[in-house]
Amino acid sequence: MVQFFKVKKPAVPAQTPLDIRILELNGHGMGVARHQGKPLFVAGVLPGEEVRVTLNTQTSRYATATLQKVLKASPERVKPFCTRVADCGGCNLQQAPLAAQRALKQKAVFSLFARHGINELPEPEWLAGEGQGYRRVARLAIRRQGKGVALGFRQSQSHELVEIEHCGVLTPVLSGLIAPLRRLLNRLRAQRQLGHLELYEAAEGVALLLRHKGTLPAEDLDTLLAFAQERTLVLFLQDDTARRPLHVPFPLYYQIDNIRLSFTPGDFIQVNGPLNKRMVQQAIHWLAPEPGMPVLDLFCGIGNFCLPLAAAGHPVVGVEGVMEMVEQARGNAEDNQLTRARFYRADLAADFTGEPWAAEGFSRVLIDPGRAGAERVMPYLAELAPERLLYVSCNPATLARDSEVLCAAGYRLARLGLVDMFPHTAHCEAMALFELS
Repeated sequence: MVQFFKVKKPAVPAQTPLDIRILELNGHGMGVARHQGKPLFVAGVLPGEEVRVTLNTQTSRYATATLQKVLKASPERVKPFCTRVADCGGCNLQQAPLAAQRALKQKAVFSLFARHGINELPEPEWLAGEGQGYRRVARLAIRRQGKGVALGFRQSQSHELVEIEHCGVLTPVLSGLIAPLRRLLNRLRAQRQLGHLELYEAAEGVALLLRHKGTLPAEDLDTLLAFAQERTLVLFLQDDTARRPLHVPFPLYYQIDNIRLSFTPGDFIQVNGPLNKRMVQQAIHWLAPEPGMPVLDLFCGIGNFCLPLAAAGHPVVGVEGVMEMVEQARGNAEDNQLTRARFYRADLAADFTGEPWAAEGFSRVLIDPGRAGAERVMPYLAELAPERLLYVSCNPATLARDSEVLCAAGYRLARLGLVDMFPHTAHCEAMALFELS
């Protein structure tokens, strides 16, 4: 479904500047101070700094403010690499060095586990990479502006759009496309029909997915096709009913060692390619299946984890809730001649223990759910009782919640990996290896 929004600009009364001291950063990377007996949250600051702010939101429980000036800077403060950091909420930790960012993320993850009574955690093992030029997937918002359109990112927790010319965390080839794409969109007649634009850097080039509503005029289709042909880009269009290719000059895939994982624009793939490869390697190492030992992969997607496991010689069963992804994974297994990988569709929120594939028995299980986690899956996993269970999480909050269920079922958290998938943001991914006591 294409998402559109209308910009609303509520009137904000003028505020008297306020000088405060930042006490700490919370798990979202926001500075925390105290004002009139309640927390005051400010972006773009570091602990110990004295800053001048203006209040903008006040409730009975907290207040927020906008940074105006740093009066006394932390010795750790570094200059942000992005000139739009104050406007775009995407990379809100640029003022902190990478080591300090990771310390903050680790503290936040530990706090999440503590809320669920899990206080004894193994020493985290970090996977981290480059701080810039790492992002191979991006979604750019499109907004009508005057007689044309603006292209950029939405502000954090806002419908406002921050127009950009380039982006330091995107791979250079994606960043270099932003300005030409803006010019392209401003040449289209059906600008009011445009939704947003998705960019993907694959092994052989770049793919674009333009989401729109209704039918685009033939003239616009010609303009889009000419742009894709001139720059040798894959181009897909998607309206409210279907996704269709307009130009596909090369196959779309990414590579892990010798395995090619084909995908279609709109499919989920990890945005940080180098770290994704290291996550897969670590998953195989931590699960450590014996030669020929079968592995179950729940929420398998297009085969990101299970196909490398199959290539390592293990029979793999991948299960996914979306049939389109199951078919994509099957095609990837066939293309890589991995005959020992089998894929099934199942509702993983329901009891799947009676399914024929579940009855085969697995001592090694990997799960990689979405942000909502796998709360409804946990009881059935506990019933399967694998010796080792690796939980790959894009949301440590739901990982911590689900870990409480596993610990109550007799598992112990043996290894904890933290993955700095999105440097300069407060987001952290995690890998947790559970072993049956």
